[in-house]
Amino acid sequence: MKAPLPLRLSLFGLAFALVCLSGLAGRADPARLGHLLRLEALFGIMQQEAVTYGSDLHEDLLGQPADDGWRATVAAIHDPAQLLPQFDRRFRPGLAGADQGAIESWLASDPGSRIVAREIEVRRMLLDPATEDRAMEAAEAADRRGDPKLAAVRRVIAAADLVEANVIGGMNANLALYRAMAAGGAFPDPVGDADMLADVAAQEEDIRGEVTGWLEGYLFEAYGPLSLGDIDRLAEFSGSVPGRQLLRAEFDAFNGVFEETSAALGRALAQRITAKEL
Repeated sequence: MKAPLPLRLSLFGLAFALVCLSGLAGRADPARLGHLLRLEALFGIMQQEAVTYGSDLHEDLLGQPADDGWRATVAAIHDPAQLLPQFDRRFRPGLAGADQGAIESWLASDPGSRIVAREIEVRRMLLDPATEDRAMEAAEAADRRGDPKLAAVRRVIAAADLVEANVIGGMNANLALYRAMAAGGAFPDPVGDADMLADVAAQEEDIRGEVTGWLEGYLFEAYGPLSLGDIDRLAEFSGSVPGRQLLRAEFDAFNGVFEETSAALGRALAQRITAKEL
């Protein structure tokens, strides 16, 4: 019953923890807010990541390469025009009571805008598997030599609790995928909820290792041009009360979206699998 972890889909862009409260007052301009968030760019990248993941999953489970029809199905499930409103409906209420002044102060700083730009730029770069491999290898080499910049990146990851949040998100997404596949008759034998929960729980350490390695490679590449001082200021903000309030709202919104897309992907896979068996 095991399926590959939808890893990249569960890695929430930390960049948006730095920009998402600007303009959130009652008279906020939605167009300006979307621009500041760069949500359209992020969800566009995640759609491409999803098509790659969905194609790999199709080949693993059905034993044949994905066709154009399947790739179109996965792209439609992850259409930014559908997912952005879903994210927004969850995200806005989650920000109630957050310290907008503190977040807007960070947004106005020079490091904040540069960090946002770098995270988007590098996440798009990592769509290329060879570039992604090089980023992961660079972080591993930095670890071996005790690079202080990697140590600073790890302080950001720890301050924002990125690993655990993404582990939970990945496990929830996998469970939603399994449940939808089971409901659609994708498995040859009946699979109960307890079995699915146990299978997902057994993946936890593997997921944690994958998440940690990917985050370190991604953010080490993204923050490469930044000074150690800028990275430490990001860690300080991420660990602050307003920073954590904002990250929590972001994680909750992404978790809800990813559970829905994972379930939709599971239903689509079940339809393919059962059709193949007929």
